[in-house]
This record gives sequence, structure tokens and C-alpha cells, in this order.
Amino acid sequence: MSRPVPVLYLAHSLGHGGSERQLAAMARTLDRGRFAVHVATVKGGFRVAELEAAGIPVVDLPLRSYLGRGATEAWRTLKAYIREHDIAIVHAFDYGVAPLGMAAARTTPGVIALSSQRFFMDSIPPKYRYLMLAAQWMAHGVVANSEAAAAHLHRRYRYPESRIQVCRNGLDPAEFPALPRRRAPELADAKLVVGVVCVLRPEKNLGQLLEAFARVRGRAPGMRLLIVGSGPEEARLRAEARKLSLEEVCRFLPTTPNVALELRGIDIFVHPSLSEGLPNAVMEAMASGCAVIASRVGGCPELIQHGVDGLLVKPGDLDDLAMQLGALIDDPVARAKLAAAATERMRRDFSLEASARRLEQIYESYLARMGKAAAP
Repeated sequence: MSRPVPVLYLAHSLGHGGSERQLAAMARTLDRGRFAVHVATVKGGFRVAELEAAGIPVVDLPLRSYLGRGATEAWRTLKAYIREHDIAIVHAFDYGVAPLGMAAARTTPGVIALSSQRFFMDSIPPKYRYLMLAAQWMAHGVVANSEAAAAHLHRRYRYPESRIQVCRNGLDPAEFPALPRRRAPELADAKLVVGVVCVLRPEKNLGQLLEAFARVRGRAPGMRLLIVGSGPEEARLRAEARKLSLEEVCRFLPTTPNVALELRGIDIFVHPSLSEGLPNAVMEAMASGCAVIASRVGGCPELIQHGVDGLLVKPGDLDDLAMQLGALIDDPVARAKLAAAATERMRRDFSLEASARRLEQIYESYLARMGKAAAP
């Protein structure tokens, strides 16, 4: 019997974030009879323990910068690991390690190099953008997490469509149950909770959520705003909440590994992002029984059918966001219908199992081109 094909996943960190969560989920869900997953990371994070508990080896990469001898040391470490474990496929999940991973894989004979497109390039700092594009061209192919991300790479950067495969994010509905509903202790007395769970980065546009909430705060007694997450925007957002006199009704909670618990306490989940691939945060909120409002950007329209299982708003349009938010606050029946339809859509169309099987198909197609095959 053939042995499982060794696959090495690369991520800059293994902490909080959608790509990190998806990497860990794929590593656990791929058919272990056919694929043996290894993971390499620069910064580590709480998911290291999660992966190791599942029997997945994790190796540290000594990469601190792409300038100087440190990059060469990390390249040699990665190449040595690839050779030692007979890695057949190297798959980079984020831009921080993609150049290193593709360089190491392409300079090791017989290794398949795959990069990822999980976002729009505009969201990457300019100093890394060209490194990421170089990594895409070094790769044998790119795995995009949405049709929108694939189209962006092709149309904006003329990357060949024939080298792009789409594997949409997936989730395990059992990890994000819609019931029982519960509130965080800080919101136990809230009658209605508007909220978001994400990394607090500029492109998430959460300042606009604060402004929209300030406009509609009087439309329901006992309403609260919950922002769960950590990141570079936290201080600015707290200052904005004070400026808008929201201190008494807005709660900030730090990033938590137990996202599902917080989501079950949110009635209306608002994701006003300016740039996305296929946001895990929106998927998880939909699975968890929230009525979701999201910007019409990236892959969000692939997740939400407007008016059926969620609402889509014009990105950056405060008036539109406040209007849609106010409509859901006023109509509990509509909230319930959207939430129920969203939960069903995630269970039906975006399961983790379906995503893992699709990724296996992509790997098998590249293995076949190399004259190899996964274990039957």
C-alpha cells in the first residue's frame, strides 16, 4: 500500500486570524490515509498546541526579515526539512512566508510549490506586495479561497487563469452551533447585541460600524455594541467610541480562541470591511445564528444572497450601513429569518469536509502532472 503524500503547510503565525484558522482546519481534515500534513511557522501561536495535539508536526522557521543572512538561514532550514521528510507539496497560506516557501520548494527537485490568494493584493503593505507577486509567479500554481480573489489576481496582475484553482473556505458546523443563545457576562442585561469578531485592522473599517451604531442606538432600548478582537486599530477605535459617547453601550473584548461562544451572544453581526477574500468571520457568524450585514466586497457576495440569508451594503457607505442596520433592529422577524437561512446555507454549502475534499482534488491534479499519486 502506498504511503500518504507528505504535504508542508506554511504560515507566518499560528494564532488568531482567518488564514491561520483555515490552515489548522485543513491540516486536521485532510484524509490522513492519503496525505500526511506537516506545518512550518515563523511566530507560532496557540494553534501550535492544537495541531500537535492532533498529531501534526510543527517546525519553527528562523525568519526575521528577508534582508540579510537570516533569510538564507531560514531558506536552508526549510529546504533541509523538505528533504528530510520527503515533502511532495509545499503550500504557503499567507504572504509573510510565501516568498520563502516558493523559493525553497522550487529549488528542491520534484517538489510541488503552491501559493495562496486569500485576499486582495491592495490589503498587503506595498513593501511586501511585490514579494508576494514574485512568490505567485515562482509557484506551480495558486489556490484562491474565492472566485473574487481568483478574478482579482488574473485581471489586475495578469496571472494565468490556468494556474489558479479555487477552494473556498469551509467550517465545521459542530464548532459553531447556533444554539443555545447566550450573552457574555459583560452583556448579560442587553436586550439586543450588535457585534463583530475580527482582528482589529484598518481594512476592517470598524470606525464606520461605531458611527452607524451611534446613529441608530436609540431605536431599541437596552441595545449594546460588542467588538471582540485585538489588533493595531484598538486604541483608535476606543478613542472613537469615547468621541461618539458610546462608552456606556460599547464593550471591547480581547481576541479569544472561543469565538463560537461570543458569536452566540450576537444578534446582528456587522462586517463593514473594505477588502476581503472569503471572510471566515462572516461564515462563522452565519453558522452561529447571527443575522449578518457585510460589505459587498471580495467573496462576501459568494457567501450572502442579499435579503435571503443576510444583507450586503456598499463598502464605505455609512448611510447604507446605518439604514440596513436600523432595518434589522426594527424587525425581529426579519432578523430571525435571515439568521435561520444563513445557518442552513453554511451547513449545506460551506462544510469543512467539502473544502478538504476540494483541496485534495487540487493536490491530486498537481501530483498527476508530476507522475505521482496520493495513496488510494
